[in-house]
Amino acid sequence: MKSKKITAAVFGLVLTLGLVVTGCGSNSSKADDGAKTDSGSKKEASADGYQVVNIGFPSAGYEWAEGALAVAEEKGYLDEYLNPLGYDADLIPFTGAAPAIHEALVSGDLDYAYYAGFAGIMAKSNGIDTKLLAVTSFGSAWQLAVSADSGITSLEDLKGKTISYQRGATPQMYVLKVLEEAGLSADDVQLVNSTIPEGLSSLSTGAVDAAVVTYGQADTLVEQGKASIIHKGVDADADTFYEPSVLTGRTDFVEKNADVSSAIIEAMLKARDDIIADPEAFYELSSEKSGRTLEQVKSVAVSDVKLAYPVSLDERYITSLKNIEQFELDNDIITSQVDFDSWIDSSYLEKAVQDYQENAE
Repeated sequence: MKSKKITAAVFGLVLTLGLVVTGCGSNSSKADDGAKTDSGSKKEASADGYQVVNIGFPSAGYEWAEGALAVAEEKGYLDEYLNPLGYDADLIPFTGAAPAIHEALVSGDLDYAYYAGFAGIMAKSNGIDTKLLAVTSFGSAWQLAVSADSGITSLEDLKGKTISYQRGATPQMYVLKVLEEAGLSADDVQLVNSTIPEGLSSLSTGAVDAAVVTYGQADTLVEQGKASIIHKGVDADADTFYEPSVLTGRTDFVEKNADVSSAIIEAMLKARDDIIADPEAFYELSSEKSGRTLEQVKSVAVSDVKLAYPVSLDERYITSLKNIEQFELDNDIITSQVDFDSWIDSSYLEKAVQDYQENAE
């Protein structure tokens, strides 16, 4: 198995999701201009002669996909289940995150996306034709950092303060839920839309009182005594703050390559069981591969490992996705509802579970 890095520059991060969906702009953002096969994938072969399946995931600069998919790659489970079918998998990190991944799905450069359910819903609502194959993880990496000079010691102290967040993405949903937990609303604070790095910079200079960050990002400021963390999504109510991550696939590819989807899921089921059997080993591996400290990795670890890494389509996770969809509709992030009945295709998961159980006997 190989891994290749495709950055936002390659995929034209300057294109908005709207441009991607409507087909505006140039097709030069493709990884290459290879022709497609009847199966809907590129005529691309690995060094071993396998047909390549491309799976994209968001990255903060490292090539570790997180969770069950990352373990499945690291331990060779993807090879174990895909190679007999004549396939190999490329796990492709995207520093441009969701917009770049969506462009690659539209162009056919990606066959699958492994990312936040928030983004998966945006893609489906905006017309990108995918199937929801599995919920792969459930948790929250989001935190609220506050300046040491802000006078904020509790969530209630946020009233009248300036908070940096990223609009149109999960941080927006997180900060509004934090305010609701405090008995406040967006009208009670001053929300400043910015990227997370910009928010951290503003927090360090005192330009904002608080900033939504993900785990580890504010550690330096905390160590310097310039900031503290007053809320962690992982420690809050799971049904309110946790977000499912998902595996979705391009409908044209998935429907023509059913065994491939089931094989990928089966590999993830085996990896999930490894995570559940020895979570400490998983945390250590995640730390090693992601470049984060073990303390950082454990700071967002869900205590119920089975809840955190389901590889399923259980109703609790689907309900969470539907709640996210409603949030996106209410906040004008999307304008069209998602037909979950047609988006979800459980047949590939069902086959993977059946095959995995039979092989384990």
